[in-house]
Amino acid sequence: MAAVRKVLIQGAGIGGLTLAAALGQRGVQVDVAEAVGSDAVLGVGLNQPANVLAALDEIGVREACLNIGFPFEELVLWNPLGEQVAAIPPPDGVYAKPSNNAIGRPAYNQILREAADKAGARIRTGVTIWEMHEDADGVEVELATWTGKRTPPIRDAGAGSNRYDLVVGFDGVRSKIREHLFGDKYAPAFTGSANWRVTLPRPDYLKHIVVAFAAGVKVVLTPTSQDDMYFGLVTPEPGKPRHAPEDFLDLFRERTRPFSGRLGELRDSITPDHTIVYTPLEYLTVREPWFRGRIAIAGDAAHTSPPHMSQGAAMAVEDAVTLAAALDQHDGLPDALDAWYRRRRDRALFVADASLALLKQENGDELTAADHELLRQVVPNAQARLFTEAY
Repeated sequence: MAAVRKVLIQGAGIGGLTLAAALGQRGVQVDVAEAVGSDAVLGVGLNQPANVLAALDEIGVREACLNIGFPFEELVLWNPLGEQVAAIPPPDGVYAKPSNNAIGRPAYNQILREAADKAGARIRTGVTIWEMHEDADGVEVELATWTGKRTPPIRDAGAGSNRYDLVVGFDGVRSKIREHLFGDKYAPAFTGSANWRVTLPRPDYLKHIVVAFAAGVKVVLTPTSQDDMYFGLVTPEPGKPRHAPEDFLDLFRERTRPFSGRLGELRDSITPDHTIVYTPLEYLTVREPWFRGRIAIAGDAAHTSPPHMSQGAAMAVEDAVTLAAALDQHDGLPDALDAWYRRRRDRALFVADASLALLKQENGDELTAADHELLRQVVPNAQARLFTEAY
């Protein structure tokens, strides 16, 4: 690879592991530092639209995802009684069918981890970057042990440092790499809503993503394999309350009280033995180059938004494969990073902005002129843009 020979990636989530595999397959020496340990909760599940399936094909894992996930085409709308009222077919585009594949998050992570391992990436968990010092020829990095969200990293006694041609932060919405680059200029903003998700057995009738609305609550049912699904909610949560996990089940039931029929049956099947994941929804966009010198950010560190277009994780994967391609195509690192950012900026920011506008519309929030312009592209048309434009 012309622009780099050795790269450090902070973050072993979807984007970081995809980049590790893509670079490793090109002969780059890759180290991945993941602050959270291997026993961390990786989430519940997500959808893989056709554009991300194409990007995953670049690192050879598309078929593995389809084999373990649940491919489908239409988006189905139900009323609060659990009855189908509409089915929205996916737009045609430049990508192969299926148009969607929903998958469990732990299974997805495992597929990407195996691809990164096979490509020769060295992955360390429970560590994070302690210090970085950049000069004209590289970045000197020292790592530290990280033991949990409420404890600071611990500098490894006698630990040495390593030198890299490039450091990339796929380290999430609270990115320390972004903070290193931009200080406190960018911070995630709470949208006023939150996501609730719980994994359940998949009933035979659930063969597509299903969406239903009632009393300001959005229900999303997603089949993630032949055996499993997740029951998701998007709810207004004014003030960003910190609910106690022991209250999650009662709160979930309360918020889904307006739903009945099949939706009510699924709700009533949730027991205290199920794990409910509660996530406040945040929004952040970096609207200037996502790099300075030899340090870059991508994925949620650069653009994060509500899940209303099923494209957040897809944007991270696209960021990763296009960054690897740019590093391969350009002799100089500055040219490679600039070309990559210009290729990604408009597409990733469109997803973030349109997703936020959809959430605001659903909540009845005040909309800006820019929101109204984005909302003129209702979901099928917005998907058409993403499916017909090459990433």
